[in-house]
Amino acid sequence: MAKDKPDIARLVDEAAKAIGLPIAPEYRPNVILNVERALAIAQPLLEVELDDELTPAPVYRP
Repeated sequence: MAKDKPDIARLVDEAAKAIGLPIAPEYRPNVILNVERALAIAQPLLEVELDDELTPAPVYRP
């Protein structure tokens, strides 16, 4: 396995175990696939480097 590629199946199994969420065997492949897709969608955002000095925007109050 590549060093930079996470073991999604193990991540799904361990996360489900940690929160007490049973995943039926027939759904497990699709759960893994959806986590892989979510990571692929999030990857461009995770690669954006943010400045440590950024300040959050003020809270909007109508």
